Amino acid sequence: MSTDAHAHAPRTLSDHRPEDAEDLTIEVPAARLSAVRVPARTGDPATAPVALLVPGFTGSKEDFLPVMGPLADRGFTAVAFSQRGQWGSTGPGQAEPPVDASGYELETLGQDVHHVIDALAGRGGSGGRHVATDAAPAAPLGPVHLLGHSFGGVVGLQALLSDPGRFASYTHWNSGPRSRADRSEQIAAVRASGSAGLWPLWFLPEQLDGDDPEVEWFRTRLFGTASAQLLGALEIMQAQTDRVDDLRATGIPVLVSHGDADDAWPQDWQRDMAERAGARYEVVADAGHSAQVDQPQASADILAGFWRSAAPAA
Repeated sequence: MSTDAHAHAPRTLSDHRPEDAEDLTIEVPAARLSAVRVPARTGDPATAPVALLVPGFTGSKEDFLPVMGPLADRGFTAVAFSQRGQWGSTGPGQAEPPVDASGYELETLGQDVHHVIDALAGRGGSGGRHVATDAAPAAPLGPVHLLGHSFGGVVGLQALLSDPGRFASYTHWNSGPRSRADRSEQIAAVRASGSAGLWPLWFLPEQLDGDDPEVEWFRTRLFGTASAQLLGALEIMQAQTDRVDDLRATGIPVLVSHGDADDAWPQDWQRDMAERAGARYEVVADAGHSAQVDQPQASADILAGFWRSAAPAA
């Protein structure tokens, strides 16, 4: 697949693409993942700590472009990838409804995170292979700090719990501890009509009039996401169970953070999650559900401060 999909990203996000960003394609079982890497700008990039960033529902790697440069400025190599089936990545699933979510189970998505780490480190034995890039060859990695945004937090937590020893820390970013809403209507709509079924559920007709670039980008990305991926994610979020005790038991340093206007999961749930996990808890001022987009510098300050405390050599 092409590694220049970023050319079609929305202006609001692509304007933030760092000049030193490197495009990657990572082959995992049954999928090819589109990724972007911004090497650390201070210290030795070969040994710099790695921020591995997992996007949320209907999201993609572009959601992290605004914060990747600021993280690189603070000495971290930032890597974001579109999950299998998300915009820019391939994945299993038929093109026409009825939609089947086979190949998008939570365990499979969590394992993809490990495949990405293997590929970045030049180890392909477990299924992650670095197959195309405009970047330097893969090299041994520094400590890996995992961050999951929204639904990416559900996936990130799965990846962490399956092998905690691979990670220096974990950040649950604008995400929650358990299912918060009945998604039956959305599940039925996607199963019957694919991505087109979600569109009328999320926007009022008057919001679709005109040429709002953000609405157009959302539409482009939604319709460019595999329907099977959308269905799988919805079913996972519908069934999401509380795993906070398991998270605490790992002993891994944890950060729970959200924007002060985040409404995807109740903020008191997120605060309670931090308390029960023994985690650091931070609120990003003047930010919504995508705090890294709304306040990239403040987000980078919070993240870098936490990661340095989690791995003091960073």
